[in-house]
Amino acid sequence: MNVFAFLSFVVFLLYFQAAFFVFFALPRSIVKTLFIFFSLAFSIFSLGYFLIQISDSRANIYIIDRVASFGWASFPAFAVGIFYLMGNIKSKGILNIIFFVLIPASLLSIVRYNLDPETIKIFYREGDVWYFSVNTRSLWFFLFVGYVQLSGILSLYILYKWKQTAYQNRVKLQADILLVSVILMVFFSTITNLVLPYFGESTIPSLAHINSLPLGVGLFFCLVMLQPMTFSREVMSNLIINRIREYIFFLDQNGEIYAANRYCLENLRYNNYELLRMNPEKLFSDFDRIRQYIRQVRHTSQSPEIRMDLTTKNGEIIPVLMSLVRIDDAFNNFLGLVLIGVDYRQKMKLQAEVADRMRNEKTLSLIRRELETIVEKRTEELSRANERLRNEITERRRAEQQIKADLEEKVELVKEIHHRVKNNIQMIISLINMLSAHKEITEQARDKLRQIAERVRNISAIHEDFYSSPNLSRINFSSFLKKATGEIYRNYRGSQNVIFRLNVADEYLDIDQAIPCGIIFTELITNSLKYAFPKEKNNESSFPAFSTINVEFYRKQNDYTLIVSDNGVGLPKEGGLGNPQSTGLQLIEILVKQHLKGKIMTRNSFGTLVILKFSR
Repeated sequence: MNVFAFLSFVVFLLYFQAAFFVFFALPRSIVKTLFIFFSLAFSIFSLGYFLIQISDSRANIYIIDRVASFGWASFPAFAVGIFYLMGNIKSKGILNIIFFVLIPASLLSIVRYNLDPETIKIFYREGDVWYFSVNTRSLWFFLFVGYVQLSGILSLYILYKWKQTAYQNRVKLQADILLVSVILMVFFSTITNLVLPYFGESTIPSLAHINSLPLGVGLFFCLVMLQPMTFSREVMSNLIINRIREYIFFLDQNGEIYAANRYCLENLRYNNYELLRMNPEKLFSDFDRIRQYIRQVRHTSQSPEIRMDLTTKNGEIIPVLMSLVRIDDAFNNFLGLVLIGVDYRQKMKLQAEVADRMRNEKTLSLIRRELETIVEKRTEELSRANERLRNEITERRRAEQQIKADLEEKVELVKEIHHRVKNNIQMIISLINMLSAHKEITEQARDKLRQIAERVRNISAIHEDFYSSPNLSRINFSSFLKKATGEIYRNYRGSQNVIFRLNVADEYLDIDQAIPCGIIFTELITNSLKYAFPKEKNNESSFPAFSTINVEFYRKQNDYTLIVSDNGVGLPKEGGLGNPQSTGLQLIEILVKQHLKGKIMTRNSFGTLVILKFSR
């Protein structure tokens, strides 16, 4: 016996046992019947090839294979039918293919092979193993191959559709298992039973029955292990006796208790022996009504409801609503009653909750009506308030428009005043220039007039700069200091290079303080550039190498400080800021005292230092 014969015999035993087990273990169904025929077909197929491998006569082999053909020619049709029924595929097209194509092809293959087996395959022996080659010149061989391939393709299609339409995990698992099983069987059987025999290879004999083991195991697992659960009498009885949480009593025709469920025993504190032997009148508060119904129930099928109490072993009273249900046998003979008691305490509690909820709803309804009244009153008040608010908004808009018009008028008036001031200052400068050009004016007086004209021009420039600011109430004085320093230096520097050091804080001044402070700053910087750094140095050794002017401006609390210093020759003895009769000093003192209400200090050591302080 070779290894292929041994494997064939093992497969025969497995399929025969599967058919035997399914026949006795599973309930009757068409799928069960088809699986039994499917298993018997492979049993015949496997037994036949076992006998072929241990046979020595070629004539006996054809006899055995004729019998085995009932297995290997019919199992594809059986497999497609099983898949069609298990997948619950409602397709007339597939059903017509099974009945009018697959089954006739299977029967024709069996009949033709039994009449002339060599029209499909020819056996030959190499060593102790029997092989076969296919008859490629016969149309019957290709008919059989087409039948097998169509069965495989149809099986894969059915299983795919089954998986797509499945809505339960169990059914999806069945489809997945069978899909993998069919793919494995079709792949390996095509190689061992069609491809190798077609090319006359003698490596592996026919193994279709062995290759079918994944399909057989998959079908057996799906039918036995993954079958749907069904309710049985034992399941229903266990559910009623052990799981239902109601009081259930079983009474015979005489009104005696012969059974009760677990919920009764646990809540009434009786064991089964005590409950079956006790007087029902001790347990039920109105057992006479139950006896009366037992006498009447022989002539009626109604199921009344009785309100009564149950008494526990420790004397506790349990109110219940008892339903009486008649028990009949198969011939409608009266056997007894089933008493189903619902704990009335839950209903009483529910009724109390309903009454309490109704009271609450009534209270809420009153509160809602009161709230609606309050809301209506409040809505009316809000409507009146909104009307007043709209009137106030209208008045305010009217006032704002008036203020805006007044403001625009004032802005135009300020611009007009500024323009007139500018024209008047220009007229003053022109008058001074005319006076200085008079022939009777001395050179000294003409020089004084030029200085006055220059100062008036500076005042005009400061006035022009400040009044062009977008906000007249807040003048950025630090920006003015930086701008004015550069402009004055361009006008008066001569040939002398001067270094400016500015340390000014970002402070804002009112227009009334910005103008006099700006005039003072302009006068101080102008004097420093004119007199601090003369072109002819009398003492070269004492004169600094670099000409420097320092400017500081800051605020400490409410006091402003402006410091202008230089490292020049100091204040001159005649003319300039150091002379009490100097026009510049007189102008500065007038501006400091009368306009800024501040004080000014000067020092004349290592140059000139002027400190101006005034309050905010």
